[in-house]
Amino acid sequence: MRFLSARVGLVAFMSVFLSGCGTLYKLDVIAAADSSKSFAKTYVLLPGSAELDIESAEFANYAAIIERSLEPMGYVRQDVDQLSSAALGIYVSAGIGDAAKRVHTVTQPIVEAPYPENSQSAVRSSGSGSGSGGAGQSNNPQPPPVTIPTREVLTGYQRTGFATTVYTKYLSLAAIDLPSYAEEVARVGRESAGVPATIWSIDIETTGQPSDLNEVLPVMLAGGQAYIGKATNGHVQLKISGTDKRVRALQSDTNE
Repeated sequence: MRFLSARVGLVAFMSVFLSGCGTLYKLDVIAAADSSKSFAKTYVLLPGSAELDIESAEFANYAAIIERSLEPMGYVRQDVDQLSSAALGIYVSAGIGDAAKRVHTVTQPIVEAPYPENSQSAVRSSGSGSGSGGAGQSNNPQPPPVTIPTREVLTGYQRTGFATTVYTKYLSLAAIDLPSYAEEVARVGRESAGVPATIWSIDIETTGQPSDLNEVLPVMLAGGQAYIGKATNGHVQLKISGTDKRVRALQSDTNE
């Protein structure tokens, strides 16, 4: 039975650790906001990189999750062909990095049984007695064998390493003053227009096992939701479970 407890404990730990359900995500969040600017909360979503096509199903999936995350804060999404009715243009950038290996070390106790199971100790008879049993025989019955109970004792610890494949995912949202930018573009042309003024921005990053960005975006937005339109005054680290009610509220299967 040596090492049995260690092996069972390691298997149980890895089953929980590798399970997609209930995974604990670590998020890195940086948010900024221009508190001097007031704005209405109507917006259009626009791709923030050339790799993200506004007509693609990928962008549509991202946009649906982002829309659900902004709705509780009073934001109202407009169709992209209604730019004139939107106060904000929110640029979306999202992606996933190459696969990488992460090594984990688990320390488990080692226990063993110092006595064999069902070991017995003999009980010697008295060798003499009275009655009709005759010489060398006893009238007293032989006591049953004594069983020594098995005991487990801690004999040490075992360190076991295992590797998982992880991916770094990121999401960036940048909200600009859309009417002001559109006015400048109309006046001087797109190539001559300056960088649009940013009302607020948020960057969220996480590293873990899921390689599907659509699966992780609800987690990232649920964790960063409290910082949208605000400033973090630096880098913020937080943790959130994949089964958190805020995450479930952003997942598509809970809104159908």
